[in-house]
Amino acid sequence: MCATQPSAPPTTAASPPRGRARTRPAPRPWPGRVLPFRSRLHRTGVRSFHRVESGLTGVSGPGVPGDNEAGVIGWGTSWRMQGYLLMAERTGDPAYARRLAELVDGVLAARDEVRGVADHRGVSGPVWSTAGKFTAATARIEDTDGNPALEVTVCPPRAVQAEVTVEPQGEGRFSLAVTGQGRAPFSVEGLALDPHDERRADRVVYAAHDQRTAVTARLVPAPDGAAGIREVRPGTYPVEPARVALAAQTGMITYPMAGLVRLARERPAAVPREVHARLEGCLDAVLRAVRAHEYQWTAVSGGRGCYRWLREEPVSFAGAELPTNEFLAVARTLVHLAVLTGDEEHAERAAAMARALRGDLRRVGGGRGAGETGGGGLAGDVAVWPYWPGFGRVYNGWSPTGSPEGDGSLYRPLYAPVTVPEDVTHALIDLDFLHLYHRTPGLPPVFTRDDLRAVAATFTGHVVERHGRAWRMRHDVGGAGRPGTDRQQAHVAAWIPLREHNPRLPVLVSAIHPSPPPAPYQGVDSYCGALLARWS
Repeated sequence: MCATQPSAPPTTAASPPRGRARTRPAPRPWPGRVLPFRSRLHRTGVRSFHRVESGLTGVSGPGVPGDNEAGVIGWGTSWRMQGYLLMAERTGDPAYARRLAELVDGVLAARDEVRGVADHRGVSGPVWSTAGKFTAATARIEDTDGNPALEVTVCPPRAVQAEVTVEPQGEGRFSLAVTGQGRAPFSVEGLALDPHDERRADRVVYAAHDQRTAVTARLVPAPDGAAGIREVRPGTYPVEPARVALAAQTGMITYPMAGLVRLARERPAAVPREVHARLEGCLDAVLRAVRAHEYQWTAVSGGRGCYRWLREEPVSFAGAELPTNEFLAVARTLVHLAVLTGDEEHAERAAAMARALRGDLRRVGGGRGAGETGGGGLAGDVAVWPYWPGFGRVYNGWSPTGSPEGDGSLYRPLYAPVTVPEDVTHALIDLDFLHLYHRTPGLPPVFTRDDLRAVAATFTGHVVERHGRAWRMRHDVGGAGRPGTDRQQAHVAAWIPLREHNPRLPVLVSAIHPSPPPAPYQGVDSYCGALLARWS
């Protein structure tokens, strides 16, 4: 346990003052410069944070789901936890840390080892596995004797909505079709269960593999003593999603937990006494959760590093490196662990992932955007970076070897290169890591102030565009992306920590940030409000 019994979240701790402004000094943000305690953006952020937190419903809040099956803790509750940490840092009010600790209690109770559930490997670990839309799903086809005969696996998106239908075609052969709402159909005919037949099912499916449908198959050997031609049992078979603990979600969840421990050490008064007494358990939980992904760590040339999925992991991109934002989700936790433990390995791994991001920051000679004058001028050197790491398999694509045993992935024999720029939603993590790493003392130097200026110029030069008299964000950092959605406009808060590197940032963030965010509220909306409050 990490806190006392849950209580109502603070509702007035950081409300704007009434009447004459208070004169007490602002708590010092750790680490960094003192910021003005009250500003227009700060007040906007405080109102947005509390509005969202009081308006969350269903699995999004105000409590914590009992499990992470649908990824709600990993991609919902974790954002809220980060929001409370930011509010605690900014105000020094212990009520925020108390509420964060209550959320941590619920999150720790949802770990696999506490719930008694195991992942696809049979491991029940100190992590939060997920299934459903994030993992591959498999249908297990039987023969006419009721024995397992063929496993058919489909990858996301919408893998859980797939159905596999088999129909006999005579002489021991059958057809196979994979359909599902929102999925491109896949079908093959004349298949056999005989491993010596030229039309053996797994090899035919392999040869017919299509990137859109992402269907693979594995032939299950006949039981010992079975004789004669095996025939498939006709029918429509549902799929079952695999259970996988995703490193990105582990990083998202442990980051605010480690941040709470760090806050308690560096600003003890911001954390209630009853929470202090339980924080060593929180730190141990973070360390164990991060270690659970040790098998996925990969060193890359040039002192870089990242996390990757193994070729046999039942996920959409088995054998490939995680997207940049996903391995940076773990890197943020490692930054805090480097400070808390003094362990050089944590610092070096965070630095390796920082080098991976910096290596992908491509400079271009200025974009048409807000510029220094806010009116369509050149923005100077602008940084552009991809969603997938440039050194990785997905960015460069791959082709089948002709045999599943020789492929880099069991679930995707081929994939065309994906070189799209990072989108403004996932950039929430990239930008937070960049700012966190650069301002944390004692880490190996990676980013320069010029790097941060170039990334800040990305906002005014590539991300921002004018629609009539209004400013809005594009979908991505590439400079030519499609217009961002209404929900993405709330994510403009991600750029505010870079305000000191671009004087136009606060004005444009204020012009773009919607108040209130679009309904229904999500955990990330809580975080974005807190970002404005923290760094304005």
